[in-house]
Order: sequence, then C-alpha cells, then structure tokens
Amino acid sequence: MNNKLNNMVNQFLANNNTENDEELNKKMQEFIKKLNANEIEYDNTPLDDAYELLEKAEEAKTEKLAIKYAKKAYEICPDCFDAILFQVNLEDDPLKRWYLLNKGLEKERKRLENADFFQKDNIGYFYGIFETRPYMRGLYAKANYLLLDGKIKQALNVCKEILRLNKNDNLGARYLLMAIYAYLEEEQEMLKLYKKYSEENLEMLFPLFVLYYKLGNDDLAKKYLKRINKANANFLKLFKGTIKINEDTPKGYYAIGDASEVIMYFQQYYFLINTLPTIERYILENSKNKK
Repeated sequence: MNNKLNNMVNQFLANNNTENDEELNKKMQEFIKKLNANEIEYDNTPLDDAYELLEKAEEAKTEKLAIKYAKKAYEICPDCFDAILFQVNLEDDPLKRWYLLNKGLEKERKRLENADFFQKDNIGYFYGIFETRPYMRGLYAKANYLLLDGKIKQALNVCKEILRLNKNDNLGARYLLMAIYAYLEEEQEMLKLYKKYSEENLEMLFPLFVLYYKLGNDDLAKKYLKRINKANANFLKLFKGTIKINEDTPKGYYAIGDASEVIMYFQQYYFLINTLPTIERYILENSKNKK
C-alpha cells in the first residue's frame, strides 16, 4: 500500500465508524468499490506529493535526474524518509553515504518520537505500522552497509534494534544476525536466536554449520551440512560446479530451495564466506553420499 492509498483508507474509516472486524471488512469493500468508481474525495498532502516525485525518480532515465527528484521530494516534505534512502542507495562515496544515512536516521527517529510512535505499545510491531516502515528499512540498510565496511559488532547492534522494534522481522534481520554470530563464533547467542526463529532454510542453517565447523565440532557441523543439503539440493551443486540458474526467478529475488537462494547467499553474506577459505573441500568431502 502506498502513502496516498494509506491516507485515503484512514480518512475513509475515520468518517465511517466500525465496531468489529465484520463491519471493518464491509467498509473496506465499500471503500474499494468507491475508489474504483472514482468516488473518493481526497486532497493530496505534502507527503503524497513527495512520494509522487519519488515515483518520477524511480522512472528517471539518468541517475542525476533521479537524485534531483529525490532531493526535491525531501525538500517538499521532510517526513518522506524514503527520499533519503533513495539517495543513499545511489551514493557510491562511502563517507557521503554514511553521513546521509546516519543524519537521516537521526532526524527520522526524532520525528517518530515526537509523533509518539515510540510508545511502549508500538515497540515490537514497527513494520506493521505504515508510518514507521521507512525507518525500519533505513536501519536494515545501515546494518548491511556496516557489514560492507567490516564493522561487524556495530551491525550486530543494529540488527538487535531491528528485532526489538519488530518481533516478526519482516525485513530478515535475523538472517544477518545469524551470520554475524557465526562470524564471531558466539554459539549461545546464535542458539537463542535460532530457537526463537527456527527455520529450515539456508540463511538459518548455513551459519549453524559454519559455527560448528569453526569450533571444530565435526559431528554438529556434518549434522547441519546434511540439513542444508536436504533443504536445498542446489547447495552442493554450487561446489560441484553443476548449479543451474532458474531463469524464471525475477532478477533481484530468490526462492527458498532454489538455485537463486544459494547464489543470493554467497553474494550477500560475503563477510562470512570470506572467513572460510577451505570450506569447499570440507563440504565436498563430507557430502560424498550426495548425488
């Protein structure tokens, strides 16, 4: 849902009281019907205008024009933190990128605090609140850029903050944190995190395998290696040189159990992979029973 549509829904519901979920569903159906018939009266807010400029930025033919639109969007409405994130993603200079992102996050946090979004009842549910989603995306971007710069423990703290603010972890900070714990060889913290978010996928299982490989616990390393191969048969194919890219998977996306998941992992989690110079031989040697 975009900003304008979110505002239109909120305005419509504010003028139509509902007392239960059944009434809410009926009103939402009424809203959709009226929206499709162009019967909803609504005046753009400055934030709506800013997001419309961001759409132009995304469609711009040149990076220079895209940045121009993004800067104008933020000038029109400083509440549009996505305009800052857009500029951050296009900035190649790491120092300028850090300044832009950190200053933006600082201002956005103060804005959200002043608007009472950091109230106790909201903590743990930030991604479920439309207005706080850009801030969460900013924190996730910060964690990734910290890892890019080798600032592992700072990234760890940002990931913890993301999970504190949003327990459901829609952004996947738990996966970054699992890899960080593997990098730092922090077994107990990793096990607590895995217990909370227990999943049989590469992003959860590979760090466990790496942890025990690093600690010299071959029994547990082999156990998790077996579970990785069961969860994604393409994992072993990567090391055998027989992996095939699924052309049906959209660029920039991946599917659990697919070759795209393996490729994604070894691209995104380079900071952990780079600590494993001889892992290929170990994986092949202990997967000989796999076809």
